[in-house]
Amino acid sequence: CWLRSIKLHAPNVSVLLVGTFLANVIIKKGNLQVIDKILRELTKGSFAQIRVPGEVEVDELIYFPIDNRERFRIDQLRRAVEQCARDDQSVLQEVSIRSMAFLDSILSEKQKQKAYLTFSDEVKQLGTNVRIPSVREQEEALAFFHERGFLIHMTSTEILKNIVVINPQWLIDALSKVIRDGSIHIDFHKFKTAGLEEDARSTFETALASRDFLEHVWKGEQIEFFIDLMKRTMLLSEWNREFYLIPSLLRDTYMIPETGIAGHRCVYDFSSGFLPNGVFQRLLCLCVELSSRN
Repeated sequence: CWLRSIKLHAPNVSVLLVGTFLANVIIKKGNLQVIDKILRELTKGSFAQIRVPGEVEVDELIYFPIDNRERFRIDQLRRAVEQCARDDQSVLQEVSIRSMAFLDSILSEKQKQKAYLTFSDEVKQLGTNVRIPSVREQEEALAFFHERGFLIHMTSTEILKNIVVINPQWLIDALSKVIRDGSIHIDFHKFKTAGLEEDARSTFETALASRDFLEHVWKGEQIEFFIDLMKRTMLLSEWNREFYLIPSLLRDTYMIPETGIAGHRCVYDFSSGFLPNGVFQRLLCLCVELSSRN
């Protein structure tokens, strides 16, 4: 599934398949070839961005079998990573010393246990401190570092634009408080104590979350940012102005109605291609948004 997502969102990026615990696997002869056959069957030549060991050394496998403990074949993998980096034309782009100083000053804020910085106050001041007073130049530098994965800075709305995330785990932790399996990871008694048991059940049983529920799980921190983020990434849509629909929490069941449903229908056929995880749920968000506008 993650290979499909990579192919959709980053079709030109190099991918290395790595298998661990080599020392245990090679105890039985032929195990490496069995794994290789399975991987080839799963990929079926559909992922051209997979870099095979044969491009670096003489090896017929599609993946890199390694062992961290015994240090088996680590050097081969390292050479492959270095080769991928050399082949990436984007690494040849020149970056000014001031921009690097700007990045260093931003990331140094991690030492203060900060997960994010505000662009309007903190980031602008850091830019001025390293002699980049121009907001346009600061935004260009942030866009470059965002693309390279050093930080996260989305600019589709003013709310998103004002937050520069320097600790991605903060985002993951926040979203995972909402997008999770309620039957396993949710203690409804805690929500009952907070007077939000019905809100929690509505979220994890019908995928409709209230504003009170979101404010509670996010502890009142950057609520508008998280809601805007989930809207823009199509993880959430407004529902009747009182709730938010979170499609990924919808159950994989379908109840056949006793009476016909009036309205338009649309059928998508992905049999000739692939549908990465989450795309269908995002499609639901678009439909809900369009319906609410009408």
